[in-house]
Amino acid sequence: MANFLTDEWFDAMIERAAGTIASPVITMTLQQTVTTDSTVVWHTIIAGGTVQIVRGEAATADVRLVTNLATAKGINDGTVSAQRAFLDGELQIGGDLNALMAAREALAGLTLFTP
Repeated sequence: MANFLTDEWFDAMIERAAGTIASPVITMTLQQTVTTDSTVVWHTIIAGGTVQIVRGEAATADVRLVTNLATAKGINDGTVSAQRAFLDGELQIGGDLNALMAAREALAGLTLFTP
């Protein structure tokens, strides 16, 4: 398995997204930001029944997730639940939560941080 947030990790995430099928009625962009010494940002686009992951900021995002590196690593390796991180203030969620809930099936195929 590739190390978290490395080029290899992103390559694996991009490949996994390409093989994910989403409902054709869901259109959403989810931007994820991990704060480290240098902030790492990528976004997931769900549209037309496909899922695509792109490095960098989205021009517009329906939902934005922001967390620090330690929390993101914990979510990635399964030692921290996203729900607990949110409740503890370690994961900030902004934007259209209804869009996030509508896209949960497609996102579950990726999980938010794990390739």
